[in-house]
Amino acid sequence: MPTTPPQFLLLEGSLRDLREGSVVELRGDEGRHAAKVARIGTGEQVLLTDADGSQVRCQVEATGKEHLQLRLLSDPSEPLRRRPRLALVQALATGGRDEQAVEAATELGVDRVTPWIADRSVSVWKGEKLAKGRAKWRATVHAAVKQCRRPGIPAVDEALTSRALAEEIAARVSDGGVVLVLHEQESARISTVLPQLRERVDAADLPEVTVVVGPEGGITEDELTAFREAGSRSVLLGPEVLRSSTAGPAAIAALSLALGRWD
Repeated sequence: MPTTPPQFLLLEGSLRDLREGSVVELRGDEGRHAAKVARIGTGEQVLLTDADGSQVRCQVEATGKEHLQLRLLSDPSEPLRRRPRLALVQALATGGRDEQAVEAATELGVDRVTPWIADRSVSVWKGEKLAKGRAKWRATVHAAVKQCRRPGIPAVDEALTSRALAEEIAARVSDGGVVLVLHEQESARISTVLPQLRERVDAADLPEVTVVVGPEGGITEDELTAFREAGSRSVLLGPEVLRSSTAGPAAIAALSLALGRWD
C-alpha cells in the first residue's frame, strides 16, 4: 500500500550546522501555519527544507500555539546546487499575472526573483506597498515550494526601478552572469544563444542566467537601450507573443532543459 508523504515544511534558517538528533524550533508564519492550520501533532514526521536546498526528515517532539519543536531523524542532505543559477526579473503586472509568473517559475526551479517597477507597469509599488508587495511575492514563493516539494527556497529581492535594474544588470554581467531580456520585436531567438550558454556551462564558466520580462505594455526603448548598455542581450522567446504571466516560466523551462539542469 502506498504511504502518505510527510508534511513538507520550510525553515527560514539553515540546516547546515545541524546533525541527526538535533532539535530545531519552527516559528514564524510557517510554525504558526503548521500548528494552527495544518494541526501537525506530536509524533508525526515531516520533511524540512531550507533556503539552500538541504532537506531532512524530522519528528515532532512538541507543539505550541504557534510553533513546532522538531528532532532531526538523520543528517540533512547536502544543499542542492544546480548550475547555472536561474533568476527571473518580473515586471509588476495587473490581475495577479506577476504572481502567477512567480508561482510557476518557482515550481520550475528558479533560484531568485526580482520585482521590477517598469516604466509601463500599471501596478506600481510605492511606500507601504513596497514591503507588502514583496511579502506577498514571498508568500507565493513559499506556497509554490511546498506544493511542488522542491528543495531550496528562491530569494525574493527588493523591487527595482528601471534605473536601478540597469545597474543591477551591469553588476550581474560583471560577475560573469548572462542577462536575457525577452522582447517580442527582437529578431534573434533565444534558441540561437543556447549553444553558447551550454558551452559555458560545460566549462563551469556560467554562474547565473537572468531572464527579464516586461509589463503588459512592453519594455520602452529607453529601458531596452539602458539594459543593453549595461550588458544584457535581448532575445525573442518564440513565435507567439506570450502574456507576462507565461513568458518567464516558459524561458525558465527552456533554459533548464537546454543547460542541463534537468539532466
